[in-house]
Amino acid sequence: RAIRLGEWVDITYATPDGPAGTRRIRPLVLEFWGRVWTLAAWCEARADFRSFRVDRITTLAPTGQRFPAEPGRDLAGWRARHPG
Repeated sequence: RAIRLGEWVDITYATPDGPAGTRRIRPLVLEFWGRVWTLAAWCEARADFRSFRVDRITTLAPTGQRFPAEPGRDLAGWRARHPG
């Protein structure tokens, strides 16, 4: 829903070797890699694209706020940086 609406979400993400962190992201696309689902997103904290394993997202809270259309922070930007 958040991808379709272009809505920011807040997530808590568990890393395999460290404490969970909270991020505000612009979700762009869900991708399946044969065994693992990932969520490609623009991470506001890192000011860059990130890919999050869905099984490591421990909480996800829609903000109800739509993010602005900004070239370079969208799906086309993700695809340009991650071809194939």
